Amino acid sequence: MNLQIKIASRSSPLALAQVGEIVRDLKACGMTFEHQILKFDTAGDKDKSTPLTNSRDDFFTDAIDRVLLEAKADIAVHSAKDLPQQLNKGLKIFALTQGMDDKDAWVGRVHWKDLPPKSKVGTSSVLRQKQVLQMRPDVTIVHIRGTINERLQLIKDSKVDGIVVAACALKRLKLDSEIKDIFPWEGMPCQGQLAVVGRREDHELENLFSVIDVRRHYGKVTLVGAGPGDCELMTLKGIKALEAADCVFYDYLVDAALLKYAPGAEHIYAGKRKGEHSLSQQELSRMLKEKAFAGKKVVRLKGGDPLVFGRGADEIQYLRSYHINIEVVPGISSATGIPSSLGIPLTARGVASSVAFLSGHEEDEDKAHPKSVHIPQADTLVFLMGLTKLNMIVGSLQKAGWPADTPMMIIANGTKPQEQIVQGTLSTIEDLAQKQDLKPPALIIAGKTVEFYRPNPQKTFLHCGTHPDIYRDLGKIIPWPMIDIQPVSMNMAQQKALLEAFGPADIIVLTSWYAGEYFLRELHSANPDVNFTNKIFAVIGRRTQKALQEYNIQAAVIAQEETAQGLLKAMAQQLDLKNKCILFPRSSLPNPFLKEALSALGGLVTEITIYENTKPAKRDLPSVPIDGVIFTSPSTVQNFLTDYGTIPFSWQIMAKGPVTLKTLQDAGFRHATSLS
Repeated sequence: MNLQIKIASRSSPLALAQVGEIVRDLKACGMTFEHQILKFDTAGDKDKSTPLTNSRDDFFTDAIDRVLLEAKADIAVHSAKDLPQQLNKGLKIFALTQGMDDKDAWVGRVHWKDLPPKSKVGTSSVLRQKQVLQMRPDVTIVHIRGTINERLQLIKDSKVDGIVVAACALKRLKLDSEIKDIFPWEGMPCQGQLAVVGRREDHELENLFSVIDVRRHYGKVTLVGAGPGDCELMTLKGIKALEAADCVFYDYLVDAALLKYAPGAEHIYAGKRKGEHSLSQQELSRMLKEKAFAGKKVVRLKGGDPLVFGRGADEIQYLRSYHINIEVVPGISSATGIPSSLGIPLTARGVASSVAFLSGHEEDEDKAHPKSVHIPQADTLVFLMGLTKLNMIVGSLQKAGWPADTPMMIIANGTKPQEQIVQGTLSTIEDLAQKQDLKPPALIIAGKTVEFYRPNPQKTFLHCGTHPDIYRDLGKIIPWPMIDIQPVSMNMAQQKALLEAFGPADIIVLTSWYAGEYFLRELHSANPDVNFTNKIFAVIGRRTQKALQEYNIQAAVIAQEETAQGLLKAMAQQLDLKNKCILFPRSSLPNPFLKEALSALGGLVTEITIYENTKPAKRDLPSVPIDGVIFTSPSTVQNFLTDYGTIPFSWQIMAKGPVTLKTLQDAGFRHATSLS
């Protein structure tokens, strides 16, 4: 006996056409069943005068929801954009179909470009009304409701000169010929898609309709808080999300060094600095959606915490409207993390029992006409994004009765090596900040707890390599990479050569994390079933070993002295190298020492270039005082001297490894010292 399904639907021709589409899609997947269509009029069908802005959430589903909950129907078919924002708890979306067409169409007597001034344009959507008026502020909007045929009749009756309507509705009713133009804007969320809704506990039917559920192929968007600035304040869960990502959207508050945790992902800069957006919020949200639709694991990397004074809520709301799976990984907000890093409590017994966090700028605030800031009742105030409105903040505090001697502090680039701190009072802070020439991003704190601050002087070093966090114990480390590392893009012939070199290799030598990561990634790309049995890995340092662990490989030799000399010594002590085939994946900059030394011990060495080591574009040196510089390879020395000519004599110069030290000394910097 065939399965019998009762399908609830609105009674309009479009609604019935949508039911037919679902039935055809299901049967095309090999499902056999009998169906009966039950027609209902919803509140939205009966009431055609109430504007949609004043209607209930279930305006177009109420009657159908009731029959589903009463088990008088098995499933319902809706236009997905008509679903309530909050579905009844007893109901569930069983399937969301692939969209037919998500654009809006113009239907009228003439083409849109030929529409005369003061024409009457019919539409039911507030969003469409705004979009129409942005393009043609001279037209008159007419609020319309009803079926597609009833709306088309309004044109014939000369009540409107044309209507804006979903293109998919016309196509489903075979009325394509009525379309004069397609509008360029993004349609309503889920426009063109159909939704199958059933009772939450009906798992049998849910499984049946899952075969046409396009959400099975969607990816996921994870909003990740990058913390207040210092890369080491990123959460472990956030790092794991980056490591699994296919695509990362990041803004200017995020240290680009964090992208190293997503080396294989696509990196897209989203900007989001006040007044300087690389992408508009609308465009950014649309791109997040499209990447998720393509099945990608997407990370939206945001400074601080993703849901504190950002557009995280807007992005969540937008993505949810398309039924995209979202996860939020909290981050340390700059509002709390920066004061804590300076030893400033925002509340303290007997000093401050309340704190308020404020945005220095309101949404869409005109820079030419800044608004005053509302000052709430609290002992400590923390202003984010307020540096360019410092005078307004000070004025608002004075107007609210805050004393002139109220302690205040501004922290620019908090927790970062280039951090700048200005400490004063309500009466002096503006002059002090002007003298320091502070630049955003900056945090402003007002209240007595500022007096807890005690300076902690540290030396500041430029780090010219790729892993600055190793040297944090030396003081403030400013990442200043003088090398740019990128994987070699191998063609099929190069991948074949890699496999041919790998096959007979007894020992694989990896001198950096990049060598390990890019070698293994390229090897798996060339042959996903590659076998590492009987392969001996010899590596420099724990970072390189970590790259291997991602592929469940344990190195036999790990040089604790992180130099080529240290690796050679460890290999000579632990391995028999004579007549062994040694594969050496390396950078584009040859260092003959290791190959020559291994060959001298009887090894048969094959080198293969796995990543490019190039000089990045020249940058102006940081404006903050520098005490020293750390070089990690000869190329970092050579590139630094190419860009800046010399190294200031007052700087302490440190080198990783004897070869780097010799490069410095040969260049005349005899006072350079070794870090090894």
